[in-house]
Amino acid sequence: MNQTRVQEIAMRVVGDQAGAFTMALGYIGDRLGIFAALRDAGPVTSEALAAIAGLNERYVREWLRAMVASEYVEYDPETETYRMDPEQAHVLAFEDSPMFVGGAFHITLPSLLNVPRVMDAFRRGGGVPYDELGADVPCAMERFFRPGYKHHLNTEWLPAVPGLVQRLTRGIDVLDVGCGRGQSTVHMAEAWPASRFTGLDYHGESIAGAMKNAADRGLSNVSFLQEAAHRISRDRQYDLICSFDCIHDMVDPLETLKTIRSVLKEDGVYIWAEPNLSHLAHENRNPIGRAFHAVSPLHCLTVSLAYDGAGLGTVIGEKGARDLASQAGFVSFERLPIPNPFNQFFALRR
Repeated sequence: MNQTRVQEIAMRVVGDQAGAFTMALGYIGDRLGIFAALRDAGPVTSEALAAIAGLNERYVREWLRAMVASEYVEYDPETETYRMDPEQAHVLAFEDSPMFVGGAFHITLPSLLNVPRVMDAFRRGGGVPYDELGADVPCAMERFFRPGYKHHLNTEWLPAVPGLVQRLTRGIDVLDVGCGRGQSTVHMAEAWPASRFTGLDYHGESIAGAMKNAADRGLSNVSFLQEAAHRISRDRQYDLICSFDCIHDMVDPLETLKTIRSVLKEDGVYIWAEPNLSHLAHENRNPIGRAFHAVSPLHCLTVSLAYDGAGLGTVIGEKGARDLASQAGFVSFERLPIPNPFNQFFALRR
């Protein structure tokens, strides 16, 4: 036995344990506003930060020590003060930053709290429906994906399809499948007021949140429907259909793709995003691969199997997407040249 490798594996487990505990403390810092308070306070003692945040000093001090050990926060031993440097604040404390990770903290802890129910599904089959994953989850998912929609959707992802921006500017009909709380839909609707946008999701609470997001922005060119994706009404045709990080979650992804194809205009385009990973797990030995594979049994897989669905899991890769597209009858499948560490994007045509 290679003892060096034994030690490496053991230390990897210790590192993962530390990461899990750090995510829990990150959730606390995000939800209680400690990151934001530290961002604004500058160099500050634990006593002063606790007073600013209205929290117990002893807990705040221990939280700060953990954040220093994780290199999320800086410490000056001479003044006994804590601070965030600009890069740390950019990632941890600015909601509008393109690299903001508050959504990752927000989604991780609720997912871990479902482990007992997922264990039961391991034994008996089935799963945990989306609306039973926890009250935090819809808003956490919204925050997790919002930076990409805000900073890249309209400037990088959609322009990767030649001529699409010009069509959106003139005015076309757009369907956003699996829109959740509508961040992708409203960001597109704001950018192209001449086009008409419909967001669709089966989760009622998310649709209510999406309607509020649109109303808060005063948008009149967007509407939302609560409906399962494989039951989209075929009474209307769309020039552009989008689905971002959701097909793999579906109860019936193949029927969803067939339905999408049926409501796509002859000259329309379907833009489909999936995690930027291979369908082969051993090719995904990197932080992004670990994150997406690990979340799958706790989220994407279980919400599909809860309804006896296909249970594709989070990671299907380009091969999985191509296979599904072919089965659904799409004649054109193109991987778009979008450099993105988290997602790969496909353009499909009838």
